[in-house]
Amino acid sequence: MSQYFASAFRRRPNEGWFRAGNLSVTTVDLICAAAVVTMFVYGIFGRAQWGRLVFYPWAVREDFEFWRIVTWSPATRPDFWPLLGIIFFWMIGQDVEAMLGRSRFLSWFLTVTIAPAVIMTFLGALNTTLDITTQAYGLQPMFVAAIWVYAATYPKVRWFDVIPLWAVAAVFTGLNLLQYNGDGLRGMVVFTVLVVLVSLTAARSLGAATGWEIPHIPLPATGKHRPSGPVRSSKGKVRGKGKRRGAPVVEGPWAGPPPPTPASSREIAEAQAELDALLDKISASGLDSLTADEKRRLNELSKRLR
Repeated sequence: MSQYFASAFRRRPNEGWFRAGNLSVTTVDLICAAAVVTMFVYGIFGRAQWGRLVFYPWAVREDFEFWRIVTWSPATRPDFWPLLGIIFFWMIGQDVEAMLGRSRFLSWFLTVTIAPAVIMTFLGALNTTLDITTQAYGLQPMFVAAIWVYAATYPKVRWFDVIPLWAVAAVFTGLNLLQYNGDGLRGMVVFTVLVVLVSLTAARSLGAATGWEIPHIPLPATGKHRPSGPVRSSKGKVRGKGKRRGAPVVEGPWAGPPPPTPASSREIAEAQAELDALLDKISASGLDSLTADEKRRLNELSKRLR
């Protein structure tokens, strides 16, 4: 079981926004760093100043503190369980960022942060029983949202090869809903459901969560927003990237110079079949199930078929 823990905490070779020494700083790194900073804000400036970061719908409506609809997700109290929320988000967030790419992952994160908060701000004005009277904050909801996205992209993946990942996401979500409903926090119940629904819809619109039939808004593939993970067709079959699919499926330090383009349709068909087999393995067991040679071969094939 130790290999699973080592794999979970292993840093993924995602493309960063800039470099800090030998470290390529990714979107997930920046979000988690911001969360850690808010812990120091709490300790240095006190709860009152830190509380200006969390989401209160009435504060947005009445005091026009619009920044709260953005700052609530990284806001974190200096406590053990909130710290675990940062760690867990960093772990699963790397995989989701690998699927979407840094720009689209940032778009997904901002959408899941802003859209539910905006909806709850209006719902609270229409129905006071749905207003969030307790503060909403932290990366724990985003961690659950990321699990749902990964499970919807790879429905066959199992946690420790035993429990389906969608079941893990359902348990986390169900526990939160039971707690909020038992405490009489109807607003938090609706908010939690909105976070999950928005996360799946946004991810599907951005090219992930393709393992399930999810309503979405198709977005054009651009050079700035390219999913870097395997792509599923509407029928659920994993397929390789076509001529206009952009970046290779797996990128990292093992990437070498692109091989020459196959000269015959037979070679192309054989390469496509080999690529599909590797993508099927990723879909069933995750990217870490590939050996180093298979990852290198996956990168080569994706470049040949681009």
